[in-house]
Amino acid sequence: MKILIIAPLTEVSEEESEIKPIEVTNWTNSPVGISSKYTFLAEKKFLEEERHEVKILTLVPTEIKTRFDIKFNNYNELDSNILETLKLGDDITVEVIPFEDSVSFGTSLFFSYLKIHDVLKNFLPSLILLDVSHSTSSFSTVVLAALEIAIIDSLLTQQVQDYIYAKVAKKGYSIQLISHVLKDIYSIKLSEYFLREMKIMKSEKQTNLPQPVGRAEFRRLGFCIENCYPLVMLHILNRIDLEKLLSEEKIIDIVMNNLEIRDSKLIENVELLEGATYYVLAMHLVKKYKVEKPFSIDNLRNILNLTSPTCRRISNQIIDEVIIELNYLIKHLELKEAEYSLGQIFNLVKQPLAEIIRKEESIGNILSGYKGECDNVELNGIGLDPNATIIKIDRDKIYIYYSEQCEDSVLSKVKELMGD
Repeated sequence: MKILIIAPLTEVSEEESEIKPIEVTNWTNSPVGISSKYTFLAEKKFLEEERHEVKILTLVPTEIKTRFDIKFNNYNELDSNILETLKLGDDITVEVIPFEDSVSFGTSLFFSYLKIHDVLKNFLPSLILLDVSHSTSSFSTVVLAALEIAIIDSLLTQQVQDYIYAKVAKKGYSIQLISHVLKDIYSIKLSEYFLREMKIMKSEKQTNLPQPVGRAEFRRLGFCIENCYPLVMLHILNRIDLEKLLSEEKIIDIVMNNLEIRDSKLIENVELLEGATYYVLAMHLVKKYKVEKPFSIDNLRNILNLTSPTCRRISNQIIDEVIIELNYLIKHLELKEAEYSLGQIFNLVKQPLAEIIRKEESIGNILSGYKGECDNVELNGIGLDPNATIIKIDRDKIYIYYSEQCEDSVLSKVKELMGD
């Protein structure tokens, strides 16, 4: 099993002691102790002896500089000197996180999230252990919050089925389980993050901050996730220009370029808010799920990964019904390759087959002769307005999307429902 140990580290240990590791199959302790300075190193050795593949990510706050009396002139020097001082081992990944009294929670959350996200993306563990044995509760809280968002990101963008993560800590001479959680896509509620105002950063000084584009679209995306409008979601994503979004690299540059060192403290002239982390999460989802029109049925089913289990079930049932009706028309009426109104397809299916056959006008002409009525768009059900929704048959593929003349009306309807 691939196991990732995340170890926030604020307390440095000088001496080794005997530590009884924890067994990850039944959460009991090994009867044999391992001598080590740190619980996460002892646990790694034990798990590797059990033939697991183990990786350690140690997150160290900048406030640890006071413990070692580290001298520095800029942030890069501080980062480098902390890493040089700790020396936990060549096979241990250590990352420095801006975290101290003068640094905002949002900044610490953002940097922790990015570090954890990168490791999850590249390592793809089956189990995550968060070892808080050597950390203050305040720093552990930041790391846990970052871990939960990084797990959501990984589940939705890396096609991981689920994650089990456990919080452990040293008690006496043994590592004890505090809690463990199974996280999968069915337990995610993205609207909790996207329906917020999503403020990215703030400054007390007259700093010319960029205005991140995409926040309004992310909020509408959250509304559509909450209300089960998957086709609207595809159109919203399609309209987002990835090149205009504020990348994580740009956000980091803004923070670092506005960071001062004063009396050995980090002073943020621009501080990040929690929304910065949610913004990057949303950007990762855009990169994963944005597709070009026309949207295939598979595209529509795929975007349902972002919605609730109830929405997925109902939407897939409706999509299945549409496919059955289309196959019926293709088989019995030799429906040709063309664009058709969803509403007229529904109306045609309701008519008796014998009556349809008696019609002198061709079925193709009946179906393709629709008028795009966009004045009274209704987003009932899963948002497939009969007049606005187009079904396109192209060889052996079926596409679904809103007509060009109705797309703006549909998106305006969403804004109206949101009260924007």
